[in-house]
Amino acid sequence: MDNLPSKIKWSAPEYEFHEKIPEWYWVLGIITAAMVLAAVVLRNFLFAVFAVLAGFSVGLYGARRPRLVSHEINPGGVLTRNKNLNYEDISHFWVNYDPPTKKELILESKKTFSAHTVILLGNADPEQIRRYLLQYLKEKKIEESLVAVIARALKF
Repeated sequence: MDNLPSKIKWSAPEYEFHEKIPEWYWVLGIITAAMVLAAVVLRNFLFAVFAVLAGFSVGLYGARRPRLVSHEINPGGVLTRNKNLNYEDISHFWVNYDPPTKKELILESKKTFSAHTVILLGNADPEQIRRYLLQYLKEKKIEESLVAVIARALKF
């Protein structure tokens, strides 16, 4: 491949952040209260405690802002979040580029119980990353998981 650097480095948020409106937290509170009420009616107090903890955790996580993470692609593999993913451990990749909403690199692991690794591209050039990875990996379309679709719809 011509005109490709020896490595590509960029920084991007660790996940896509959506500012939550007050109504989002109200809905979360109503759902949590309904779960607690159902647990009390069913006399399942352990589930009531779980519902309160889950609602509180989701609220905290929803308000948390993403950190800026450094990424690097080099001849040895993909370095993300100080974790090195060797090309031997990656089955294939897909650059999901649909401006302005999606700009991400998805890596499919060869390991059976490993989920996709999704890396936001930030200001990096998706075509340059694609051409660089084609030197080492196969390109194959990877569909967005159901969990990712639901999370995006809920602005999570």
